[in-house]
Amino acid sequence: MSEVKVKQSVNAYTWGCGLFAAVGSLLYGIDSGIVSTTISQSAFQEYFHPFTPSIKGAVVSTFGGGTVFGVFFAGWAADYLGRKKTIAIGAVIALIAGIIQASSVHIGMLIAGRIVGGFAVGIMNMTIPIYNSEIAPPHKRGMIAGLHAQFVGIGFAVANWVGFGCSYASGDFMWRFPLAFQCLPAIIVLVGIFWLPYSPRWLLEQERDEEALAVIKRLHGNIGADDSFFRAEFYQMRDQLRFEKSQQSATWGELFTKKTNRKRLILAILVQAFTQLSGINVINYYQTDLYKGLGMHGHTVTLLAGVYGLVGPIANLICLRYVDTWGRRKTLWITGIAMTIDMSLVMGLSGGYGKSDNMVAKGFTIAFIFCFSIIYSLGYNSIHYIYVPEIMSMAIRAKGSSIAIICNVLINIIFNQVSPIAFADVGYKYYSLFICTNIVGAITVFLIFPETKGKSLEEIGQIFGEEVVVPDLQRVQEKLGDEEVVEHLETKRD
Repeated sequence: MSEVKVKQSVNAYTWGCGLFAAVGSLLYGIDSGIVSTTISQSAFQEYFHPFTPSIKGAVVSTFGGGTVFGVFFAGWAADYLGRKKTIAIGAVIALIAGIIQASSVHIGMLIAGRIVGGFAVGIMNMTIPIYNSEIAPPHKRGMIAGLHAQFVGIGFAVANWVGFGCSYASGDFMWRFPLAFQCLPAIIVLVGIFWLPYSPRWLLEQERDEEALAVIKRLHGNIGADDSFFRAEFYQMRDQLRFEKSQQSATWGELFTKKTNRKRLILAILVQAFTQLSGINVINYYQTDLYKGLGMHGHTVTLLAGVYGLVGPIANLICLRYVDTWGRRKTLWITGIAMTIDMSLVMGLSGGYGKSDNMVAKGFTIAFIFCFSIIYSLGYNSIHYIYVPEIMSMAIRAKGSSIAIICNVLINIIFNQVSPIAFADVGYKYYSLFICTNIVGAITVFLIFPETKGKSLEEIGQIFGEEVVVPDLQRVQEKLGDEEVVEHLETKRD
């Protein structure tokens, strides 16, 4: 049997589900990006005067504090309520958060709104990659699960351009409208969530087999008259999940007491940690300060932020197109080396020409800041969302993912709080930290990360030394095909 039989094309319904779920990912991008331009608006700074570096850090970092609690909640809700309902809850909370922030009358109210918004984003950031991983066929899982990062990037870009447009406004509209804009994706998700199917693996976990079969058929079963692919998926999922359920309980303790789960968790934490230690969010959140430090001012600052926001999603499209061909491991370590080189150039140029009148050198500095976003988006941006859910077994997927993402968020909180102070105290030398962390990340990935591309979520257990009681998808499909031939011949004989 050729490999082509297993690698069937992704149908429109699967794409539609993955894309719609990723609308919730816009929340992360918009909520993260909108603060970067909003806090630089003159009307905002006048309204909340005095807006000190410590208050600025609090406005940015408290968002991450809310995210921690949102991820914890999603770690429970995604298992007990299902991925679909958890996404809906996140959308409701995001809508409330947007209203609070846009109507803020003092800095405390704004920070409270940011915390609530972070809670919602934590839910989305944990649940959507899991959902898309579980509805995708194995050979396109990277692309569909990676839609989360793509929409985060699009949301970030849109937020930057909204900020640029509002820089031409006057009065409170300059900053209230961008904060209110966060409500839009939440409303879209709430309107359409009823048409989104439950994750078939979650349905099987709840022993709702008939519903799971119907969902799998609709997701992967409309390619001609051959239904062996979706039936093979169903049997492989069901039998392996039943076996795992009989061998281990889906408790928090299982994450730490079982050797294979500990290995999964360590890898998940490492990839999430290296994502933040790359320095990408330091640049994302404080890029306007970096441009001002290079002598840019006025509308030029928000214009640069808008252009910067576009390069990431464009580069991420390339990653989505090839991630299932390149693989996860190779892309990650090559990206780490490239980010190390780029950050070294940014540091060197900033130190040598940041306070000079050499506009050519400053232009190159800004160009390499843009290149950093491009390089990051070619690798870490999508892959850390793809890799974590797929290396977890069904029993620990939500809980293990939540712990890994919380580590990501905690590192982000620390950087968001200390970065304004670090830039003020040591300036360009702060970049040296990220030069070190990126090279360490590249070496670690090269040495210990396994490759997972092309395997079903059930087959990945073999990489970690776990018993897999069902054959791979191709063998299951071959068996089903042979049974259909025998059945056809017997019917013809009768």
